[in-house]
Order: sequence, then C-alpha cells, then structure tokens
Amino acid sequence: LDGAAGPVTAPVAIGGTAWGPWQRICREQTLRPGRPPQRDCLTVAEARPEAGGMRLLLQQEATGLRISALRTAEGRIAEFAAVRTDGSAEPPDPARDGLVASWRDQFATLSLERRRIPAREIFEMPMRGSARGMRCRAESTAAIRGRAVVVLICGVELAGTMGSDAAPMEVQISVRMAVDTNTGMLVAQSYATRIERFAVAADGRRRSIGVVVTPTRVTLE
Repeated sequence: LDGAAGPVTAPVAIGGTAWGPWQRICREQTLRPGRPPQRDCLTVAEARPEAGGMRLLLQQEATGLRISALRTAEGRIAEFAAVRTDGSAEPPDPARDGLVASWRDQFATLSLERRRIPAREIFEMPMRGSARGMRCRAESTAAIRGRAVVVLICGVELAGTMGSDAAPMEVQISVRMAVDTNTGMLVAQSYATRIERFAVAADGRRRSIGVVVTPTRVTLE
C-alpha cells in the first residue's frame, strides 16, 4: 500500500471501468512447506477497447499459452478462450483447456462486478464454485501505485468429503484483498487455505489425520 490507510466511513463504489494500467497477472503458491513459492504469470500483451469493455490478449510466460479475454465495464468476464497467434480459436485439447479453465477461474476471482462496499458492517461476497459466499468487511481505504483501493478482510468455512462420507474434511479460507475502486479488479490478494481431513470410526467419532495450509498471493503488476 502507498502511504497511510484511512478508515471506511461511508459506502465505497467500485467498478465502472473495464481495465487499468496493469501489464501482468501473477500468482504465487507455496505448495509444500519449506519450499519456495511457485510463481506463474500472464503477460498482458495487448489491451484494446471494445464496445462495452476491454479486449485483453494474455500470454502465459511459462508455456506461451495465448488467451483472449473480454472484461466488461460492469466487471463481467464475457469471453476467456485460448487463441492462436492469428487470433483464431484453438482446437479442443484437454490439457490446454484445463489450464485455460484454471486461469479463467483465477481471473474471475480477481474481477468483482460493479457494486457498493458497505462501511462498518459484515457483508457477503459470492465465491466461485460454492453456494456459500465469503463474509467480508471493509478494513480501510488506501492506494497502490497511486490508484485508490479499498482493503477487505474476508473468510469462509466449508465442509465436505474426499469422495466418501468416511473421509470428511473441513476447509477454512482467510483472505486480505485490495480492490481497485475504479475497475473492481483485485490488485493484490493474499489468502491461506487450510484443509483438515478426518477419519471416522465405526462409532461415529472423528480423528484428524492431517492438515494442509496453502498460502497464495495474486497481484496485478
């Protein structure tokens, strides 16, 4: 954050512009304790205004994968697909399509639709892939590289199974994010995912059999 943070004393409007000055979307994940984080980036090779939004040509630095994305001024992802160098659609490929889907999900989590963030109250934000949203509160206003942001603190607890009722698990996600007020894009997001798995005895008692915590940081640069 640039300079001192300020209190959120009134609702903060976010969104209304499709894109900002960013040149890269980068994700860092620590997949194994004690190992350095793995960093993966999409370069914004081109940002071209279109009716109602911004056309982005994204290129994955590690593989050369090219993605054409269209984000509207309201914050919706209208298109997100792999393309050839001439701009035509790539033919189906399971491995590549899975990679594109992963990046689309990541991009969608960074893209908030136009709304107002309330002050001094807990509110819910939708979470992709879950019927239950995250509970959030506005922590402060600030700036990143001279652009106004609102900082949010969010969290959610989920429960599920590993394919069998005999292997339940609990998931806790804690997030701190800075939202660019002009676009609704998350310019900085740090979160930790804690997954605890259990074994269930015949009498119904549960015993913890392992905890995994995965810290992740995503930034627009």
